[in-house]
Order: sequence, then C-alpha cells, then structure tokens
Amino acid sequence: MPSTLFRVTAVVLALLSFVASATVVVYETIDDMARRVPVIVRGKVTRSVAGWDDHKRRIWTWTEVMVSESIKGKTGAVVLVKQPGGEVDGIGQAVAGTARFVEGEDCVLFLEPAPDEPTTFRTTGLSAGKVLIADWRGQSAALRNTDGISFAAPTGKKVELVRSPEFLGAPADFIARVRAAQGGAQ
Repeated sequence: MPSTLFRVTAVVLALLSFVASATVVVYETIDDMARRVPVIVRGKVTRSVAGWDDHKRRIWTWTEVMVSESIKGKTGAVVLVKQPGGEVDGIGQAVAGTARFVEGEDCVLFLEPAPDEPTTFRTTGLSAGKVLIADWRGQSAALRNTDGISFAAPTGKKVELVRSPEFLGAPADFIARVRAAQGGAQ
C-alpha cells in the first residue's frame, strides 16, 4: 500500500499538470466585460488564416468575422480578429484558452484593439471573450467555452465557478443583458 507522502505527492503533481495546461486570465463577468471593452459585435465567421510573425518565431491566426450587429463601438462590415497560435506548413503552435473559430458560426465577440496591428482586434480574456450562438438541447442559445482557461480573481473579488460550455440564455436575452450592462450605448 502506497505511503501517505506518495499519495499526496501524486495528487500535487496531478494538480500542477492540470494548472500548467491552462492559461490564466483575470476573471470578469459578462457585465464587467460589456462595460469595459470598447467593441462588441455579433457576426458570422467567414474564414481564418494562420501565418508567422515577422521574425518567424510565433504563429498567429487571423479570423474574419462579417458583422451582423454592432452592440458597442464602431467597426466596419468585417472585423479581423488576431489570436495566438495556429498551423503553418505542418508546424503548429497551440495556446491554451484561445478562442477557436469555425467558418460559418454565429458569435458575439468582446473585442479590444490588437496593440501591434491598428485595424485588428483580439478577444478579451482569450476564449472568455467569445460567445457562440448555436443550437443547444433543441433551442437557440448563447454559449461560452472557456476550456483551457483558469481564472484569477481581481483583488477583493470572488471568482465564480465557470462551467464549460457556459449557458448564457437565449441569444436575444443575452444581447439585451450585454446592452443593459454597458448602458445601452451604441
């Protein structure tokens, strides 16, 4: 029978390997994100393209989203979203917690300007900033997938348990909630 020290060590190692496979982001509620981010859009993913950075050290993926509804901020008819990771010529780089985009999907995106590309955006909190509008259990639903993310609590706040996928209600109710949280401003 294994010793108590052996069992404790095994549990600690298992927990460390779990934490190491996640990206840590500061926890924000949907309402917090709606108030803070400058741009929120609903749109349809049209395509994604991966490529190297200028120094051929990192792979990035750029995703075009055709905007069907501007919920906050001003954008053009298409937004370009830049995410770390992707695959180029059989070489892949994965970043835990990044938003995954599939051509044709309908989603609501909480966006911030990419610091290195003036006409490009990044989802806030990686995949926490993407809400998929899809069929779920026979009904249209707003769903958020935060697999690969561990949430850190901002000072003095409690982090809610986030299940993935997180059911956020019917799309119209979800969008109304987002508009109300940021004061209904456009």
